[in-house]
Amino acid sequence: MSSPDQRCVLIPTSYDPLVLMRRGWRVEIHLRQDESGIATLLAYAGRTATPERVTHQGPFQRAGQAVGARRAIVQQLLTNGYQLASSEPPIWSLQAQRDIRAIRDLKQRSCVSYEFNPRDVFLDW
Repeated sequence: MSSPDQRCVLIPTSYDPLVLMRRGWRVEIHLRQDESGIATLLAYAGRTATPERVTHQGPFQRAGQAVGARRAIVQQLLTNGYQLASSEPPIWSLQAQRDIRAIRDLKQRSCVSYEFNPRDVFLDW
């Protein structure tokens, strides 16, 4: 059961990175949005300057969906003893930028043309 403190915590709805702390563990959740409005959540966890765990979730068609997913994740972390550390600056922003660039590059390389060309179907024997 969550404590009264955890139920009253206001989880920010901005797109800024969120930092949570618990017994030396740090969790950062970054929201990145591309030029077409597609959003991705990137989460980092660790005890040192380099994250020990990295994961991403998405793509979300709208940033509001990503914010909602992030709020649910943060609520679960709060339930498990983490606390929002709004005074702590994010330290893994460069890692997030590298990771989102790699995700976007993969998306570009995997792009498929859906244009129909009859010559692709009918063989001219």
